This record gives sequence, C-alpha cells and structure tokens, in this order.
Amino acid sequence: MLSCQQLSIQRGQKCILQAVNFTLNSGEFVVLLGENGAGKSTLLSAICGDIPFSGNICFANKAIAAHNEQALATKRAVLLQNNRVNFAFSAAQLIAMGRYPYHESENEQAAVVNTLIAQLNLAKLAPRDITELSGGEFQRVQFARCLAQLNAHKSTTKGKLMLLDEPTSALDMHHQHLTLSKAKAFAQQGNTVVAVLHDLNLTSLYADRVLLLNQGRLCHDGKPQEVLQHSVLQPIYKTDMQITTHPNYQIPMIFSEPERGVTHA
Repeated sequence: MLSCQQLSIQRGQKCILQAVNFTLNSGEFVVLLGENGAGKSTLLSAICGDIPFSGNICFANKAIAAHNEQALATKRAVLLQNNRVNFAFSAAQLIAMGRYPYHESENEQAAVVNTLIAQLNLAKLAPRDITELSGGEFQRVQFARCLAQLNAHKSTTKGKLMLLDEPTSALDMHHQHLTLSKAKAFAQQGNTVVAVLHDLNLTSLYADRVLLLNQGRLCHDGKPQEVLQHSVLQPIYKTDMQITTHPNYQIPMIFSEPERGVTHA
C-alpha cells in the first residue's frame, strides 16, 4: 500500500530524517511514536508531498509524485496539527469540503455528510461557525472531513490512505476512543491508517503496528507488544516507567513516574 525507501530529509545543516525504510499494508492501523523532534510530523509531510525529500515514497505501487492530483484526492486524506480555518464556514460545510474530488449532486453530498455527522455524534456542532469551535471540537470536524474525502461511510471502501497527525491531542477520553475506533474500523476494511500519537496507552490499545522514530531514524518497527517495552522506551523517552499487562487484553500498559525527588501525596 505505502512504502518508503531510503527516505531522508535535510533542513539547512540539520538532517531531520535519515534513510527511513518501511512498507505498510492494507488493513493496518500504524502509529508513529517518538519524542518531540524525532521526525514524525516531517515524515507525514513528506508522504503528503508537502516538503522535498530524497529517496522514494510509493503509494499503490506508484511514486507518490506520479499520481494524478485529482485522483489522489479520492485515495489519500490528511489531518494536520495546524489546520485552523479563519473563514466562517459551518462545521457541516467544512465536512462537505472533503467531497470536493467527487462529481455528485448536492443531495448526494448532503447524504454523505449527514451520515458522518450521525456516526461521529456531531449534530450539535454541525450548524456552528468553525471559528467559534474549541480545539477539540474543530479536531473532530476535521476528522469527519477526512472520512468524507475517503468515502469512509461505505463499508466496502478499500485501498485508501489516511494520515493523521496527533488526531486526539485536544480530545477528551470519550472522543479519543470514538476517533481511534472509527479510524481502526476504517483500516480493518482494507485501508491503511497512519497516525502520529504521543499517548503510549492509546497506541497499545489501537495500533496493529508501531514505528518508533529516534533522532530521525526508524529504530523499531513491530507490534505494540514488541515495541512498547521498558528496554526500548526508557532510553528514548528518558522517563522512569512501569509496564504491566492490561487486565482485559494481552497488551502492555505504561505507567510513567514523576521526576525523581518529587514527592507524591
């Protein structure tokens, strides 16, 4: 579905990514992990074609740059961190913008938008001005726009790529799980989802595969049980932690600890 070979990115004298190699498959929910500045968002930007890079990025057996832009817009959708819009659209109108690659009637477009509004519990937000939404509310609407762009309302949709840069950073617990559950279900239909997350426990709960970046290099690639281990995480995050098994699932749960010297009431 998606592959990167010898992907490197230089900014001035600084090497942001160095010789990154991986191949992602249809049906996978993949999480990019790493400390701040590890290169996660830069990697997504390269896959989006937003920044220059050396090496190769292929999607659906074709170099990403060789895809027709109109056709690619129906196959790849992106949710970025800094995606605020300063125009007074309603939330429903912003979701509808995901339908721009499709030739359809207003009624057909409205049906898709209304379906996603219902699935994501956005009815109260739909008529509101997006400039008045909180960060979390706006994040939920932008996620719905991505789903609209990829025909995610159809259970038969396959072969699509969704790129999510910290999609849960502003969300409460309920909406974190709602968003990631929807993304996971979309992947399980035969699509590929790549998400940058900082929450290690959400990663463990939802990821099929974890790519761990460290100082611009891909240092680990495997299942959560393989990557989310003390010996792997502690040298990178430099934080004391305890790792145990979830009481209901055979997956690791990470408990971080305060800096040494801090007393706990």
